[in-house]
Parts: sequence; C-alpha cells; structure tokens
Amino acid sequence: MLVFGFPFLAACTLPFSDTKPPASGPLVVQQPPAVRQLYVAIGASDTYGIGTDDPRTQSWPADLSNQLSQGTRLVNLGIPAIHAHEALNIELPVALDAHPNLVTVWLAVNDLADNVPLTSYEQDLDHLLNRLHTALPHVRIAVANVPDLSYLPRFQGENHQRLEQQIQAYNAVIAKVVVRNQLILVDLYRLANEMATHPEYISEDGFHPNALGYTLLAQIFYQVLQKSLS
Repeated sequence: MLVFGFPFLAACTLPFSDTKPPASGPLVVQQPPAVRQLYVAIGASDTYGIGTDDPRTQSWPADLSNQLSQGTRLVNLGIPAIHAHEALNIELPVALDAHPNLVTVWLAVNDLADNVPLTSYEQDLDHLLNRLHTALPHVRIAVANVPDLSYLPRFQGENHQRLEQQIQAYNAVIAKVVVRNQLILVDLYRLANEMATHPEYISEDGFHPNALGYTLLAQIFYQVLQKSLS
C-alpha cells in the first residue's frame, strides 16, 4: 500500500450555520495549511514501516517528516520485498511526478539478503539515482547504506565473516554511486550501531525495527540532513 500525501484543495467553510451574515466582525474562511515541503521516501519494507503497529504513522519516514519544517507532506513509496531494479519502474516514476523538495532512498538490504549480484545492484542504483538527480537537480537526495545486520536474529545462522564482507562490498558500491551523483550519504552502518545493543528496538520478526527503532533511524536521517545544510 502506498501512502500518498499530495496537496489538495478543500472547499471553503463559513463559520456559521444559517443563511444570515454574522452580526459583526470580519468573514473568516477556513483553509488547509500550506504545504511548504514535499518529501518522498523511496524504499522497501523498512521504509514502509513493517514491524510497527501502524506503518502509516510509525515508520521512520513518518517520524522524519514530523521533525522537518512545519508543513512538510510525506509521500511514502516503500514497498515490502522490493529490490532496486523493481523500484526503477515502480517507485521512481511516482517520485519524479511528485516534484518533491526532498527524497530519501534506502534500497539495499533486500538486494543483499537475496544475493542480488553486486554489479547488477550497482547498475540499478546508479540508474535510479542518476535519473533522480538529473530530473531534480536542486532537490536534496539522501541515500542510506546497509547497517550492521549481524546482531539481528534473522541473520544469527549466517556466517558472520561472509555477511560482513557482503555488507562492506555493498556499502562500498553505495558510497561510490552517491559520490558519483553528488548526493548525501546516510551511513547507517556507522551511525545506527546503537541498535546492536538495544534488542528492544527490533520487532518480533527479528528483522525489522519496531516503532522505537524507527524513531532512532529518523533521528539519524534528520541529523545527516541538517548537517548537509551547514
């Protein structure tokens, strides 16, 4: 399910119920608040908010939009189980049509977990980011990498040395593509290590964060975005 937050026009509402004009005072017309910033989140289940009771309000993009400037509207395009290649045809066109002021991209964990070849992943991510940056040259675009997955119950049966090698390889590619397209890197591998010592941040599925974990992720994205302005 996609959560769209495009601006809309509402009918004006008069502050009285009968047909007589008010006895005195100015006429007040109620209007919806102005949208000052449109934020689009591209990603998979961790962007959608799987692991929470209410993904619409408890995902990290929802938390992040609440921390941004007043009047920020969120378009959360996160689709569970999606890969970078699929996002090119499903999420990217919607993001471009929305004409956002801010875009976040987190497409990495599914590709790694499903053993998508690194060369294919690099090509797909580079294509997606290049199209975003070319079409939206003045928009801030922040791209997240792969956090340390070794502490998650989902990966406890994995060879940790091999998993670490995969994560480092993916993150090297992400860093290269982000620099190539002159975008903002959100280094979750380095900045989200607090989650490794807080099992209460992980949902019951042993893979996704819960509402507490997503709150931490939103804070990390917010801090990186604020630093990019300085």
